[in-house]
This record gives sequence, C-alpha cells and structure tokens, in this order.
Amino acid sequence: MVELEAGLIGLRGDTGEELWRYPASDDEDVGAEISADGTHAVVRSIADDAEPTAVLLDTTTGAIVQEVIGWDGQSLLVDDERQVRRHFDGDGLLVEVADLVEGQALWGQEEPASCTAGGLSRQVSSIVHPAAIVLVVYCADDVSEGALYSPSQQATHALVALDPGSGEELWRYESTEEDTEGFLPDPEVARFGDVLVARFPGVSDHLLFDIVDGDLVAESPGPVLDVTEETYLARGGQEGDSSYELRGFDGQVLYSVAADPVDAVVALDEGMVRVRMERGPDGDPIDAEVTLWEEGEGTVVETGLVVESASRSEPGRLLRVPGAVLLYPPVAPATGADEIGHIVALQ
Repeated sequence: MVELEAGLIGLRGDTGEELWRYPASDDEDVGAEISADGTHAVVRSIADDAEPTAVLLDTTTGAIVQEVIGWDGQSLLVDDERQVRRHFDGDGLLVEVADLVEGQALWGQEEPASCTAGGLSRQVSSIVHPAAIVLVVYCADDVSEGALYSPSQQATHALVALDPGSGEELWRYESTEEDTEGFLPDPEVARFGDVLVARFPGVSDHLLFDIVDGDLVAESPGPVLDVTEETYLARGGQEGDSSYELRGFDGQVLYSVAADPVDAVVALDEGMVRVRMERGPDGDPIDAEVTLWEEGEGTVVETGLVVESASRSEPGRLLRVPGAVLLYPPVAPATGADEIGHIVALQ
C-alpha cells in the first residue's frame, strides 16, 4: 500500500500491478492510517468548507468496510474495531482505546503505569500491536521533564503490556539502574512484527521479546537491525566489529559477513540487502547492495533511483513485502521531501 495525496493505492509486490485504488477528489486533504495487523486502513479526507469524513478499507481488496467512522486523523488503529488515542501533556503520555466506528472510549488510563518498586512514574512512549499495547515507563524520585535525562538518579525502566480490549496488564519487564547517565530507552525500542527489541541502561545486550506473551526470545550483544520468523540480523557485539551476523533465537551465529556499517538493511534467507548511496552532491543514485551469506561479498544493483533531496545520513529505506524488497527514499523534513515519488522493487 502506498499513500498518495489523492488517497491509497494497493500494488502487487512482485509485479507492481495495481490491485485497487481509493481516490479522493482534488480539493480534499487526505490522511491515512494502517491498522497494526495490516488488514485494514482508514482514510480521512477534508473537503473545502466541509466536515472531515473517514472510511474503513479492506487492505486486500480496497473495498469499503465501513462508510462512516469516528477516526480523528491521529489515533492509531489496532484492528477494524479499535483505535488507540494517545494524550501527551506535562506529565507524560496516557493512552485510551476507543471504538473505531462510534468513537466512544472503551477504556483509558487515569494515571501512568507504575513500577513494581513504587515511586513516581512517567510513560514515555507506546507501541501498538494487535495483541498488546506496550508502554515504555520511566520510574524515579523525579520524573519531571527536566529530570528525565538526569545522570545522577537511580531509575527503573519498564515495558508494560496492556490488553487492547480491556486495558488489563498482560506482562512486564523492568530494569533498574543506579546511574541512568541521562539515558531513556525510548529511542532504542522497536517493533519487528511480533517481536519487540529493547535496549536498557545497565543491560549490555539488546533484548528481544515476544510481544504477545512477554517471553524473552533472544539476547543480542549488538544492535538488532531486522527480525524474521526464525532469525534476527545484528551488528557484531564487540567494539570496532564491522560484521553483520545472522543469528538464530538460540544465539547461534548462522552467518557472519564484514561490511561497512549501514542501518538500512533487511535480512533474507539467502543474504541481506542494504542501501548504497555515495556521499556526494545532490542527485546521486540510491542503489542496493546484495550480499549472499555463502559468498560474503556485496554486489551493487543499480536501481535508477535518484532523489535530489536525499539525506546524507539516511539516503533510503528498505521494506520486505510479498514477492519483493522495496527501496525508496525516506520521507522526512530533513530531506526536504514530503512524499514518495519513486519506488523500486527488487526481486
């Protein structure tokens, strides 16, 4: 699925064939959101001098499932029935789950989740999954905005998973550090499908959790870059180690190849694909580099993708879809671009 100024378009990954399109008129401002389980999308449009309208689509067919829904344009979709609203204020983040059609709240937090040891707590962020809403929680004597990055106080960092249907706690993981060194876990918590990867202060490894039940499925000595059904791709754990390692969840290193550090990378059964862009003037090509595990040497695939405003620090993104790996430029204020104008699909 690709979000356009005029709506959404669904494409086959292996051929690029257009499967469906949900258009809006030229005088409408359009926004879209994909559900956490990927099965539905909501499209909200605002025409001149008119109230916003939103429809729910089936992402397989593009068919309209619900004509009128109560989506505000900012909530995150859990599935075709529920949305997660996030409220940020001076005391941190609170979440509530509302009915998608009527917009009525089903349940909501009145205060941040606490840590086992008690004390003050502050929710930093949240990750939405069909089976759990995972909160990143910071607990300390002082949890004010100014104290969050204080290097001197003892703090507990917690992952607290809530049931999207009831708000009841499903599981949690906590880690206490005597000296936080001004570090919050929020930038180092990421979701890869059903796996949550987190890095906590005082814990040397990157931890991989099953989002559904909270089981610790793996511990990686180096940063985790991608996760598949049975493996994960990580950087080498030793300082100065430039290798990429494909590991099983049991920690066994299946393959290891040496290559320059690049964060935009995806793992495949046969090898890995990375973004390759020369750090020259604007207008340089954004290519892909394919490295087969058995051979260990990268081969550059020229894609013909050139973006004038590509970021030097983040030249492009990779995404696995059925039948292909997509390469596209990042859409971010740092690049000066506000839309994706060119996508390359690699076999």
